[in-house]
Amino acid sequence: MLSNVGKIFFLLLIASTIFVFSKRLIFLIRLLKLGKPEDRTDRFWERLKYTLGEVIPQRCVLKHVMRGDYAGIGHMLMFYGFTLFVISYIFHIIGGFYGNIPALFGTTFNNWFALLLNIAGLVVMAAVIWAVIRRYIIRPARLKPSMDAAIILVLVFGLMALNFAMEGFRFLSGSGDFTEWAFVGVALSNVFASMGLQEKACTLFHVFWWIHIIVVFGFGIYILYSKHLHILASHFNLFYHSTKPKGSTQPIMDMEKAETFGISKITDFSWKHLLDLYACTECGRCTDICPASSSGKSLKPFDLIHNLREHLLASGNEQPGEKEGGKCSAMIGEVVTGDEIWACTNCMACMEVCPVAIEHIDKITGMRQYKVLMEADFAQELQLTYRNMENNSNPWGIGAHMRADWAKELDVKLLSEDSDVEYLYYVGCSGSFDDRGKKTAIAFAKILKAAGISFGILGTEEGCCGDSAMRGGNEYLYQILAQMNIEVMNGYGVKKIITTCPHGYNALKKDYPNFGGNYEVYHHTEILADLITHGKIKLNKSAHGLFSYHDSCFLGRYNGIYDQPRNVLSAIPGMKLVEMERNRDKSFCCGAGGARMWMEEDIGERINDMRTDQAIEVNAEKIAVACPFCLTMIGDGIKDRDMEEKMEALDIAEIVWDAMGLREER
Repeated sequence: MLSNVGKIFFLLLIASTIFVFSKRLIFLIRLLKLGKPEDRTDRFWERLKYTLGEVIPQRCVLKHVMRGDYAGIGHMLMFYGFTLFVISYIFHIIGGFYGNIPALFGTTFNNWFALLLNIAGLVVMAAVIWAVIRRYIIRPARLKPSMDAAIILVLVFGLMALNFAMEGFRFLSGSGDFTEWAFVGVALSNVFASMGLQEKACTLFHVFWWIHIIVVFGFGIYILYSKHLHILASHFNLFYHSTKPKGSTQPIMDMEKAETFGISKITDFSWKHLLDLYACTECGRCTDICPASSSGKSLKPFDLIHNLREHLLASGNEQPGEKEGGKCSAMIGEVVTGDEIWACTNCMACMEVCPVAIEHIDKITGMRQYKVLMEADFAQELQLTYRNMENNSNPWGIGAHMRADWAKELDVKLLSEDSDVEYLYYVGCSGSFDDRGKKTAIAFAKILKAAGISFGILGTEEGCCGDSAMRGGNEYLYQILAQMNIEVMNGYGVKKIITTCPHGYNALKKDYPNFGGNYEVYHHTEILADLITHGKIKLNKSAHGLFSYHDSCFLGRYNGIYDQPRNVLSAIPGMKLVEMERNRDKSFCCGAGGARMWMEEDIGERINDMRTDQAIEVNAEKIAVACPFCLTMIGDGIKDRDMEEKMEALDIAEIVWDAMGLREER
């Protein structure tokens, strides 16, 4: 317990700390208020459960251990250990006025708390040492060395050391309650005794107590100025995570009334998107897994978030729109370059690995919307693609009247002739117009017919799903296409839809409901798996060669469909299946998502070639895919690597058709 003078000084220290902390906190909150309003208060208990489930068991970082990244274990140990010390700091502050607080709860509590605190201190110190080694000696490429990180690690280690020294001198001086369970404190008190410090023990205890408390308060303030702001912000960011279907987009509502579209300056982001910037842990996992970054493009998701945060903080003393050249308005082009905006494939790998639920893709899509809808500044290839979509409802610009030509000889029902079917087979643009995609559509239609499934197609009434327009920033065109499709589908009373394209699957399932299109949507791999399970199709012909399955981003990370395609392949007699190193939720993108399918890739290495290389590394002879974009991109990669005589890309529907002994009928 402090003297009266000590208590007065302590109160002044607490008051000054609260003042400085509050001033910075108010500043940071004021910056969040610059963002546009967004309702993130729905499903309170679901949000709370998710947050506690991520934070308390440290699932947010431990999930990376399964990917071979063991840093999460050290983070978990530091989190638990330091959390215990935060409780002790509360006891220390109260103890400055009332004495040893743990002892007030009884001897048993005092002993156990002292023991746990000693263990926690050693664990935290070990974790800090490991963090120093990992960050500055055997540093992985994704981690950037920084003075900020070094200061934090020194402070954390110092706090542990100060606590032990303070405890040792307290035991030696005989002040306060002694517990032999505090084995580190006991050991240090013996060391200090052997050094002849008994007479100075009381004074040294108070000296170390004051240094310890000052460092604790200083650390609390420094957090708000450092990258470790995430210690506070990440919990809120997890709580305010999106509860929309994973991979869905936020549409621009009332487009006819809106004066501006998209995001051009920092204040165009919502407050949640600004909170993302505070929550970033700077772990670099997003950049490490990003296919654009890995292939030499300028997009680095970590740099994107970091630069936006620095821009936000620099904009803090400037009124939004205060001057044309002000920091608030000079975001696109200076803080985020055009190459960064357009390099993204929307693969969602960055969001999948982010431990604190940062929403990278929505930010990029918003900036694309501004470039497309407000400035008409986008790639020439996309201009042609959008014009083709607008005129003929497909990216190639082929006459819309030819959309059903692929099915002329298959005797497939048109809903205009007979709408009494269980499923609508939404063929999509690739299956309708692309020569390679048509083979998939034909194979799948024949499988459905052989299985006796009641289905039909829209034929010439079907339109482009609009996914590439939406993710390429042309929200206006997307909404026109989506609403036209919905009107037709609702007119026929469609309830269930099957797609062979994960992009159409995701759009119809998760984005169309925003405009009244509510359907049960299935991907063809789900249907194939179900048909095989229930014995509705027979796989009699053995597969030949070594197969490897490529996970589509929009099927896997967006919709969690990993097992069904593999189950289908595994059911084929003689199937030899090998996994590429990057598979399932860490699969490498083919490079076609986010409208990149229609754009030239002239910076760095081609992403599809890199993915093909990964298949070559495992000696795959046949690459099974479940997406027409992937089929095209992997096929091109095989050509680029001069592997056409040794490798082949096939849609799973084609592989099943072949296993049924029907492929020769093409």
